[in-house]
Amino acid sequence: MKNEFSILINSTDSFSDCWLPFFTLFNKFWPDYNGRLYLNTETKSFKYENLNIISVKSNLQQGTWSECLKYAIDTIDEKYFIYMQEDYFLHTNVNNKLINKYFEFFKSNNFNCLHLTDQCNNGPFIKKTINPNFWEIPKKTNYRASTQASFWKKESFLKIIRPWESGWDFERYGSRRSNKYLEKIMCLNQDLHSINNNEIIPYVFTGIIKGKWKPDVVDLFINNDISVDFSKRGFVEYNLKCRFIYKIFTLLKLLKSYCKNLIYELIY
Repeated sequence: MKNEFSILINSTDSFSDCWLPFFTLFNKFWPDYNGRLYLNTETKSFKYENLNIISVKSNLQQGTWSECLKYAIDTIDEKYFIYMQEDYFLHTNVNNKLINKYFEFFKSNNFNCLHLTDQCNNGPFIKKTINPNFWEIPKKTNYRASTQASFWKKESFLKIIRPWESGWDFERYGSRRSNKYLEKIMCLNQDLHSINNNEIIPYVFTGIIKGKWKPDVVDLFINNDISVDFSKRGFVEYNLKCRFIYKIFTLLKLLKSYCKNLIYELIY
């Protein structure tokens, strides 16, 4: 039977070097998935044997992160989708049986969103819910809207996305807007499902940081016969001497982002 939900892989043409590793690992570790895979691109397309990949090709080369993502979501035929990104590289088998079971509960209870990893949010949580497998993320919680792997109702995502935002802005300010527009945002019971403990979608949490490869992916690719020229991007480095400067830069970026979002939201 065909899936009632699809999977959206949010990407961009400049990250096309991630597509072969992503879909190679997807094909290996999620062989039971039989739905559509929407790959968000501007002009490029990609195919992989046995996978139903639909390249969005928005032609929005100058579009913002949100404009390109909204275009992709609007192309999805299904009412529900799982959000992923091109550098969420699967490293072990996905529990497809639980995915489908949890989707049925997500759908039947009219949730807006169901986060599928404990990396989306640190709480606080409402732990006493109608099902012991799920916790509720209450309103006014940071990162209530997250860009980690999640089930989304299409109309719910579109209610809180804004055309001027980056992914970082969406998590921060989309979470605030969710307080007004979205009633039920849930996550898995993190006592039952957490990183390296009964994960249902086990993946590298962002394989690329600031445009450079995360060293974690090297062994994963080698062990799965995936050839990548790492020299083109290089590897991310963690320089402790720059930490203070980075914090100042982040604070200024946050202040600018807050003012911009406040003005744009009032106009919107």
